[in-house]
Amino acid sequence: MGCIIEKELPDITAQPNIEEISVLGRSGSLLEWHGDYKPYDLPVGTVTIPYENLEEVKRWLSGSGKLITHNDIDKVIDATVSFSNATTFENEWGVFYNFSLTFHCQPLKHKSNEQPIDLHSKNTLFNPGTVPSYPIIYFETGGGSLEIVCNDVSLAIPSMLNGSVTIDCEKGLVIQNGRQIRTTGEWPEILPGENTMSVTGNYLDAEILLRSAWT
Repeated sequence: MGCIIEKELPDITAQPNIEEISVLGRSGSLLEWHGDYKPYDLPVGTVTIPYENLEEVKRWLSGSGKLITHNDIDKVIDATVSFSNATTFENEWGVFYNFSLTFHCQPLKHKSNEQPIDLHSKNTLFNPGTVPSYPIIYFETGGGSLEIVCNDVSLAIPSMLNGSVTIDCEKGLVIQNGRQIRTTGEWPEILPGENTMSVTGNYLDAEILLRSAWT
């Protein structure tokens, strides 16, 4: 859209959402962390746009979407324009506008155009990310039951119908034909590096999307 930025973008690492707890009668403090991270602001700085592109740029910056920067061209960040301050467009002699832009980013980056991997009865999966990820798994089943064992953690789905089943480990849901299916056990977590996964049960095809993530 003819936008020009004045300087390179910084590369920001999300910070762990750590709570510091003071305890009466104890020196120092306790640190509590549940594995989550804080969102952050990514300052772009001053942006210059041609005068005739003002309305188009305003529309572009009015929503949310997937942000890709030159620091990590193979990763995407869920982002919106920062809502802490109003965006002011300064008219420079009717030739161009200047404005300051900051993106408000969710903490984790994800791989752009990540492709699902075929699952078999025994699998070795490599997570290239820097933090644990919570995959989504797709099955074509003949009904009955399934068991998934990932790094010695087991998830059992005891009663399925014939057809497609979606297991969303991030949301903690198993869905078939628009209804939620009961499970027992723990949700699979894909750790950074090498992971083992085995699948047993009545299924025809299976795919896993690792949802690899970086801070």
